[in-house]
Amino acid sequence: MLLDGLVIPLDPKSYRERHFSGHISGGQLSLPPEEMMLPDPVAVEITVARANNDQWRISGTLVYKGQYVCSRCLESFGREQNSPIDRLFCVGSDPARNHKVRSLEDDQTFLPSGELAIQDLVREELLLDLPMIPVCSDDCCGLCPQCGCNRNHERCQCEDNTREGPFSRLKEMKLS
Repeated sequence: MLLDGLVIPLDPKSYRERHFSGHISGGQLSLPPEEMMLPDPVAVEITVARANNDQWRISGTLVYKGQYVCSRCLESFGREQNSPIDRLFCVGSDPARNHKVRSLEDDQTFLPSGELAIQDLVREELLLDLPMIPVCSDDCCGLCPQCGCNRNHERCQCEDNTREGPFSRLKEMKLS
């Protein structure tokens, strides 16, 4: 089932649990292209359940294949990911706008309209799931800083001209 543009009304009178399963096309999520590309649709499996009077728990999983650029060797690579979702939404306005309220919970998202757009939820979860420094593999050798060759594919003849830093003398210390 295509979930593009699906909006779920969080009705305060409804207490039944609802399940949604389907996919959202990657082009509809408008992610920054320098962060990640989505060549395939994102598979979405979520459950919307009442937590208490004005709170709703959204839980489930996202399965997608992200296309990244390695931070070390600058090569493109793909990785299939399974991302869990567990969020708490509150119907109503954000009490943080009221300056008298001092203690607030950070794990809640407020929906003044009482409607949850699945597309927005998936986009936020994907952005939160992005790796800070995408690396194609843990043993990626990266690029040579002098000649620029990819050390994963070829061995360069550049000399290792690493300068001594201010802490290089610590290597000579003998600890007992």
